[in-house]
Amino acid sequence: MIVRPQQHWIRLIFVWHGSVLSKIFSRLLLNFLLSIAVIIMLPWYTMLGIKFTLAPFSILGVAIAIFLGFRNNACYARYVEARHLWGQLMIASRSILREVKTTLPDERGIEDFVRLQIAFAHCLRMTLRRQPQTQVLGNYLDQEALQKVVASHSPANRILLLMGEWLAIRRRSGKLSFPIFYFIASSFPIFYFIASTTV
Repeated sequence: MIVRPQQHWIRLIFVWHGSVLSKIFSRLLLNFLLSIAVIIMLPWYTMLGIKFTLAPFSILGVAIAIFLGFRNNACYARYVEARHLWGQLMIASRSILREVKTTLPDERGIEDFVRLQIAFAHCLRMTLRRQPQTQVLGNYLDQEALQKVVASHSPANRILLLMGEWLAIRRRSGKLSFPIFYFIASSFPIFYFIASTTV
């Protein structure tokens, strides 16, 4: 998400980074050149007795305004949904980590679980931005886990699988009771839902 400081509306019009201008620049240029051609040829049209009216332009302007209004509403709805999902992810992450830390206070591998959670958040971020993940995820995952994650079709889901395996090992060894394990595992669906929306 691109967040900019408050600016005057005139400066905001000419912002290039993160703007749609780079994608529609060629169309705007073509429209501008066509407008210049019409203005140059206007005296010739008036000599032929052809007159322009504003009615087609008014209808076109109303249609474009309606289309842009719907598009703007759809974009804002997606923005609100993304913030809502990110907030749910933060709440679930903190809840799971709190349960793991209070249930396994003497566990030496908790740092591994924390790194998996951090790697999951970075993986989501880089998947959404279509950025390479190997270098950043290498800071949080060991080499074997990194190879599994990078080779996976859905890297975020692979990290969730590693988190589940970490918890299952503690459950099998008796360090986690079944009710606590069940409570922690019940927080995972929001992770899976968010990971599946990024594929």
